[in-house]
Amino acid sequence: MTMKPIYKVDLTSIKDSSGSRLELRDQITLPDLDWEGDRLLEFVNPWWIELEVTNVSRGYQVNGKTGGSYRLDCDRCLEKVQLPLETEFNDLFLPESPSQQEEEARSYNGDELDLSVTIIEAIILQMPLKVLCTPTCRGLCSVCGTNLNTVACDCETESFDPRLTMLLKWKQDKGGGDDGQSQTEEH
Repeated sequence: MTMKPIYKVDLTSIKDSSGSRLELRDQITLPDLDWEGDRLLEFVNPWWIELEVTNVSRGYQVNGKTGGSYRLDCDRCLEKVQLPLETEFNDLFLPESPSQQEEEARSYNGDELDLSVTIIEAIILQMPLKVLCTPTCRGLCSVCGTNLNTVACDCETESFDPRLTMLLKWKQDKGGGDDGQSQTEEH
């Protein structure tokens, strides 16, 4: 994915001595991302970032963390919700070469590391599977679309799987009661 770089690290101060490290604290600006369900994942900028870059002779090891807040529509009621997030990342960067032997490593060339993909991937991996405005969000009425957190509606919302129609018809024909017992039995 091509985007404006989020964060680049200048390696000139540690590139000549193996074992030397760079410690950085900074602020970053994250771009909004397209999210599941045609939603927009908006970042409340700036986010903070802390990292340590170590010259490991064959490349650079990057360990860090970042955090901030994001906004996304609730999975149930679609109201926008703002939540905090913090995540850690670590990546090994090796010089770009035609025979990239290690799958797990990222490549770089020149005297700087572009951490954009590392940062975005770490955030995406930390995102909750379901984003809810509150754990008890009641969502939208499946009939009229009313937000049930704010208004109660009078719709009949008996959720019913159409595949069960035949079964229900059979049960009625055989005289089954609501408790699953035959109505002709004495209780």
